[in-house]
Amino acid sequence: MHKPIPKFLGAFRRLTYLNLSGAGFMGRVPAQLGNLSTLQHLDLSYNCYWDDEVENSGWISLLTSLRHLNMTWVSFTNAANWLQDLNALPHVQEIELISCDLGTFPRSLSHVNFTSLTTLDLRGNYINSTIPDWVFNITSLEFLYLGGNDLHGFFPDSVTKLTSLKALDLSGTQLSGSFPDWLGNIKNLKSLDLSSNSLCGSVPASIGNLSLLQHLSLGSNDLNGTISKGIGQLKSLVDLDLHENSLSLSEDDLANLSSLEYLDISYNFIELNKSDDWIPPFQLQSLSMDFCQIGPTPQFPQLKYLYLSNNSFSGNLSPRITNTMPSLQWFDLSMNNMSGEIPFSYCQLRNLEGLQLYENNLSRVIPNCWKTSSNLLLLDLSSNKLVGGVPDSLCNLQMLESLHLSHNNLSGQIPHCLKSCTELATLDLGHNNFIGNIPTWIGESLLYLKTLSLRSNAFTGSIPQLSSLPSLRILDLSNNNLSEDMWLFIKGSELEYTTRQLSMDTLIDLSNNYLSGNIPEELGNLHGLRSLNLSKNYLIGQIPWSIGRMKQLEVLDLSRNNLSGAIPSDLAALNFLNHLNLSYNNLSGRIPNGNQLQTFTDSSIYAGNPNLCGPPLTKNCTLNIAKAGEEEQNEDSSKSRMETLWLYTSITLGFIIGFWAICGSLLLQQTWRTSYFRAIDNMFDKLYVMMVVTVAKYKRKL
Repeated sequence: MHKPIPKFLGAFRRLTYLNLSGAGFMGRVPAQLGNLSTLQHLDLSYNCYWDDEVENSGWISLLTSLRHLNMTWVSFTNAANWLQDLNALPHVQEIELISCDLGTFPRSLSHVNFTSLTTLDLRGNYINSTIPDWVFNITSLEFLYLGGNDLHGFFPDSVTKLTSLKALDLSGTQLSGSFPDWLGNIKNLKSLDLSSNSLCGSVPASIGNLSLLQHLSLGSNDLNGTISKGIGQLKSLVDLDLHENSLSLSEDDLANLSSLEYLDISYNFIELNKSDDWIPPFQLQSLSMDFCQIGPTPQFPQLKYLYLSNNSFSGNLSPRITNTMPSLQWFDLSMNNMSGEIPFSYCQLRNLEGLQLYENNLSRVIPNCWKTSSNLLLLDLSSNKLVGGVPDSLCNLQMLESLHLSHNNLSGQIPHCLKSCTELATLDLGHNNFIGNIPTWIGESLLYLKTLSLRSNAFTGSIPQLSSLPSLRILDLSNNNLSEDMWLFIKGSELEYTTRQLSMDTLIDLSNNYLSGNIPEELGNLHGLRSLNLSKNYLIGQIPWSIGRMKQLEVLDLSRNNLSGAIPSDLAALNFLNHLNLSYNNLSGRIPNGNQLQTFTDSSIYAGNPNLCGPPLTKNCTLNIAKAGEEEQNEDSSKSRMETLWLYTSITLGFIIGFWAICGSLLLQQTWRTSYFRAIDNMFDKLYVMMVVTVAKYKRKL
């Protein structure tokens, strides 16, 4: 249980260092901490503050020896004078108040007492104002972080007063206007983050004056045009983020960036190189070019992350990747128009952890060349035109966590050796032509499986037991030829429904199979289930009332079965339900109303149930119920007559059979007959003697 910061800490008057960061305290910060007049370092960050935390910040002003203050995640909602109290600290050097609900920036400060302040970090405080001028009067500032606030207006030119500034973060602050040309005058700047604003125009040439700049982030703005040659002068640049603009960048702009390790130029119009053999002189570690228009594939010997998704690249995959990018760890060429086969050389990338080639036009077979030494964690070849089966060498990828081969033309059976990929969390083989039974080893070996999708194949037989998969969240076996009694499928999980839930608690899709029997009540124990689709099967019986306990259910499709009886009124309690389909069954009675069910006004969700009535159907339930009552009365009367007839018939048959079974035996067997009458005579004699003796006793007593 979390407890508040102890008040007795204020008694340690000679304390100089107090760090309670991440200690799990909660509640109000005690004002007794103001007694620590010799304290130089105070860190109360990252605790569990859920109540009123700093109601009166006056005690902070008493910490006259304080150099470092970090109260990240401590709420200052009710501390109206927080700035004045901080300004009373003459020796403070670092102030970190990240996500403290400061709310406002005081517009004026009569006297700036922050003569020693080097770091001011007020990120993520929902401050809704312009940047006040007093901030730029703190000439000792070296690190100014104001990102993640609701600052607005134009970029303040007063920033140039901060000549010692090394890091400036104004990201996500809704600043507008053109990119300031005077930023090039802050010669000591090493980190500049102006991303996620509304800055427009071109990047000025003066940015080349920032010779010490190492980190530049201008992503998610409205910048356009060609980046000036000045960017090529930033020889110390390590990270360059220009994503989501309309900039163009040529090869010459990158030529002198010898220290660059990370480059994100996604969502731009960028020509990266002009020749096949161009090798960049910088040690590039990560390259992201989503939605870029680029030239031929360059050679990046140090490249580790290459993102080229969502372009219009076409042609065959180059087999030279092992020579041009030998250090590659992640390769994403998805959502393009690549064709041909997957080169064998891709199997030789020993450092490769992620390969994403989905949504292309790749054809032929999956190469059978994967090695046991591979570090591959994710392989996504879905939505292509691949043929053949799953190659046995894929079983060598024992570290594989996600395998996506859906929406291809693969066929055959799932190889048994795939059970050795015990780390698999996602197995998606849907929309192919796989045949045979679903392997039982899926429920025995793939213990970390979270998503299993085998939909739209030609699997037959029964559904294997999945009780040993505690992490399973998505189960999609729809559009196959599976045959199973619905009760046996649920019962086969061998779970005690009264003490625990079934493990699958996000999605179950068993539609378009040959499932039969009743929907078991135990299905209602899936309290976390969000989607249940049992449509197009042969289920019978009533809709179980326990479905009303599945409070998180958003999709329920029981259409095209043989379900009967009334719709349970418990369905009205499913507040998150946004898709319902009960059409083409044999349901009857009034459609329940109230709560969520009232929002379903489309009558087609109840179509094909001639005995249903009430809104949104046009059938009047009063007339329908009266007719149904007469039919039920006639049916009950007919049933009663039949029951009476069967009763008398069974009595007569029983008497005849019993009579002749006993009497016939006595007539046909003389020994049985003699023994029978002797037994009766003996019984009569015993009863007679008992009666005479009893009467004689009573006479003597009287």
